[in-house]
Amino acid sequence: MACTTSDADRAINVQVILDAFDKTFPDREALAARTGWSMASIGTIDVYAGSETTYCFATLDMLVDEARDWFDEVRVVPSGSYPLAERCPLLVLGSPRRQ
Repeated sequence: MACTTSDADRAINVQVILDAFDKTFPDREALAARTGWSMASIGTIDVYAGSETTYCFATLDMLVDEARDWFDEVRVVPSGSYPLAERCPLLVLGSPRRQ
């Protein structure tokens, strides 16, 4: 998500994610030694190689705005007090609007 572009749909090709990872961590064995992650876990990023898949990461405001078109009640609540919980709020949706 940190690599997304500033375009309206906040989209990024997954190959770009892999390229950024490889540039940031050119020595994967050193990364494994420093983090304790297995080489197999680190290697899962390679599934992006040659992919034409694009991910879109909507902002919370974008999600709330879209949901308000479809639901009577839309609110955002905290998901807990664990580390980084502020990055994982819950989007609560009430009854669907009648179209």
